Amino acid sequence: MITDVGLLALILALPVCLYAAVVSVIGAQRNDDRLVQSGRMAAMLTFPLVLAACLGLWFALLTFDFGVKYVADVSSRATPVFFRITALWGSQNGSILFWNLVMSAFIFVAMLRSWDKDKPLLPYVTATMALVLGFFIIVNLVAANPFERYAFPPDDGRGLNPLLRHPGMIIHPPVLYAGFTGFIVPYAFCIASLVTRRNDNLWLRSARRWMLVGWVFLTAGLILGGRWAHDVLGWGGYWGWDPVENKSLVPWLIGTAFLHSAMIQEKRGMFKNWNVLLMLLTFAAVIWGTAVVRSGVLTSVHAFAQSNLGPMFLSFIVVMLGVSLYLWLTRLDVLRSENRFDSGFSREGIFLLQNVLFVSTALTVFIGTIFPIITEAINGTKLTVGPPFYNQTAVPQLVILVFLMGVAPLLAWRKANGVILGRMSIIPGLVTVAVVLLLVVTGAQQIIPLLLFALCTYTLVQTILEYTRGVAARVRVAGESVPLALWHLVQRNQRRYGGYLIHIGVVLLAIGATGKGYYGTDVLRNVALNDSFSLGNYTFTYRGIKPVTCEFTDCQSVQAALLVTSASDGHVIGGVYPHRDTYPVQQHTATIAGLTGSFNEEVYVILGGWENNGATASFQVYINPLINWIWVGGVVMILGFLVAFWKLEPALVAQSVKTPRMAGVPSK
Repeated sequence: MITDVGLLALILALPVCLYAAVVSVIGAQRNDDRLVQSGRMAAMLTFPLVLAACLGLWFALLTFDFGVKYVADVSSRATPVFFRITALWGSQNGSILFWNLVMSAFIFVAMLRSWDKDKPLLPYVTATMALVLGFFIIVNLVAANPFERYAFPPDDGRGLNPLLRHPGMIIHPPVLYAGFTGFIVPYAFCIASLVTRRNDNLWLRSARRWMLVGWVFLTAGLILGGRWAHDVLGWGGYWGWDPVENKSLVPWLIGTAFLHSAMIQEKRGMFKNWNVLLMLLTFAAVIWGTAVVRSGVLTSVHAFAQSNLGPMFLSFIVVMLGVSLYLWLTRLDVLRSENRFDSGFSREGIFLLQNVLFVSTALTVFIGTIFPIITEAINGTKLTVGPPFYNQTAVPQLVILVFLMGVAPLLAWRKANGVILGRMSIIPGLVTVAVVLLLVVTGAQQIIPLLLFALCTYTLVQTILEYTRGVAARVRVAGESVPLALWHLVQRNQRRYGGYLIHIGVVLLAIGATGKGYYGTDVLRNVALNDSFSLGNYTFTYRGIKPVTCEFTDCQSVQAALLVTSASDGHVIGGVYPHRDTYPVQQHTATIAGLTGSFNEEVYVILGGWENNGATASFQVYINPLINWIWVGGVVMILGFLVAFWKLEPALVAQSVKTPRMAGVPSK
């Protein structure tokens, strides 16, 4: 009964979406605020309706209602309660329902906000968001119904996909969905501005914070996905240029370009056309990425099975992108820049170059991802491109972007001074040379990673100096302590210094990727019981295998034990215990790595197989230098977002004398 109520709520959400869209537009045309507010309330109502649908499906999952096909596919009587709850997004149909829940939640919050300053945009923002949500509800009802029932229910279900029984996959999909669906709000503001033919920054000011929210969720989703792949898939790494990984990276790159370019429009009134196009392309990339995952047209360990959703998503992309580009092209006369470039050697010039690189990298990844579809359409054969293609085409562009992050803050608006740039680069340059010499002395010889570490060092030092200069100025002029000066500095311009913190996170991530990519080593060894083998600074001695209790009742687990000692002096570093979990019902085997080593050098061991009851066994061992800095970098990026987004409280220490404006310290 409760599950049926959930289905009814989902069915009702569709006409409510259509009502919100139609009534809002009619209200705008008639200048009738009552109709506009009615559409606004209807858009807000979609959230409780979709929530009721999710509660209905959750009830079926928790009560073992195997008459519902979805419940039988993703749970069983042996599935723990927690994983029955997360099974809502454990397969195609339920994940789309959860997608609708997250999107309707963003719509609810957007409609709940005060609209005093941007009220002219309200009806078209409402209509845009309601129509997009309506499409996904149609997908749920027509092609991916999670409430479909069996005529003859089974006694038990198959259980949740073993790959999803991991903390990373519990958190990763909701966060990633929030990143994707969060872009609906800035996209709707952009469409509303185009429809109303506005040439000011109203939509940009309103959409910027929403764009940041979507961006940080997408960033966190990418990091969590990398961690899940590292822990569960047995790759020994975190990123494999998989199509589903790429589909999240493309909108992230374009969205990041927009966030940088938006500053130029706010400061100089430039790039209005370009910013609108970036926003439209970002949301188009979101819909494209969703279609890649859910249609099954591309093979991926992350993707859902082959489905009939492809034509629906393709039709929606064509209509949505066609309408968006039509509005953009017919408003080019309205979106003229207020100023022109004074010099390419300026902050806006660097930002433009960054934009070009972000978009060209996104285009590179997009082409590589859809290449199998293109080749199949031409000659009937799917030809894929692997990591070497992306490493040779996309990575160099990303490397240049890391360097530009260090240069951009040094350049003035309008026209920069080369002498000042050179003077401010002396300290970072000296530190960079010292770091490179130290790496060479300690044995690093490859030119490319040395160059990458040099660029990372320069950008990191330059960014830290931006904080140092501002703090030193406040200490010198206002006599503040260093912590208080830092607090006031950040408080006066949170966007700027939060952005610098994000840049530091990106550099740390790049350092981790360079260490793993160029200095990581791996070996596959078959070893007899109590025999040893070495890799890098470590010696591994095989001590045997044994069955152990699996975390879940529907699997069997076999664990190996290896003693890890120093290859140079033999001192014991620790033990490592990789295991293989077999799930008979799902016909799946999971290889779970054992980890040891240090923070700066991870040792990652996979149990490949064994013979004669463990008399011999095969192990894949990876040495991953600096890989943990990737996760640290992700955390720092999110902290940077919090600094840029949340309004900091006033300083607790009251000042009796007003602090004067100081050189080198930006004003609010």
